[in-house]
Amino acid sequence: MLRVAPYSQLAATYDRALGIQSFVRTKRAFELVVKRYRLCFGLAADVGCGTGLFACYLGRCWGARVFAVDRSREMLRVAACRCPDPNVQFLRQDLRGLRLPCAVDLVTANFDTVNHLLTAADLGLAFRRIAENLRPGGHFVFDVITRAQSATRPVAYVRRLRARGRALFQRVRWDPGRGLLSILILHRWPQPSPPSVEVHVERAYSPAEVGRLLLDAGFVIRGVLDAVSLRSPGACPPRLLVVARKGGTAG
Repeated sequence: MLRVAPYSQLAATYDRALGIQSFVRTKRAFELVVKRYRLCFGLAADVGCGTGLFACYLGRCWGARVFAVDRSREMLRVAACRCPDPNVQFLRQDLRGLRLPCAVDLVTANFDTVNHLLTAADLGLAFRRIAENLRPGGHFVFDVITRAQSATRPVAYVRRLRARGRALFQRVRWDPGRGLLSILILHRWPQPSPPSVEVHVERAYSPAEVGRLLLDAGFVIRGVLDAVSLRSPGACPPRLLVVARKGGTAG
């Protein structure tokens, strides 16, 4: 079995398999956040943009100039083909070295983007880089999976994903001791092509860890919501939606 880089083969079928359903949820949550926290933005960046669905939405529906950032060459190639919008500029960068052409009013990071950073040190560095690329008073809106995964997901499961021209399977394993999600994507091609596998690893973070790292990076936390119900969480849910503002006064 051939092991390939994460997203290198998934990119072509990502939207059909996972991306569209994620985008629908993210769009609904974002529109609530904009209204509730009265966010205003003309310049935005979507980091971990994947195939560009959300970045294109920001440009087309909100009239923003958008920097769409991802470290996967294959995902960006798909994004550039699907979103030929002159207001959206695609950049290949690692979040820990984020350097936008200019400071923006809003940064978004959706669908586990920050969980791909596997240490608190890397997450803190990413938060600082995001703060550096925001204007004073600018906002950072992102979701994050927490260590409360055991309440909603089994320790391991397999599901078949939608794809064309191949059989596509996702195997997820949750390690509660280390707070790690291991996600294996198996591609079975028609013969004679051998099957291939991508391995994705994510780390879950506690609300306390995320809060501390945001404060250390110079953010003020404006809101924390259950990412599913979009209500204030009574306890720690499996996924949080966080709205943070860079300290300082908007100029």
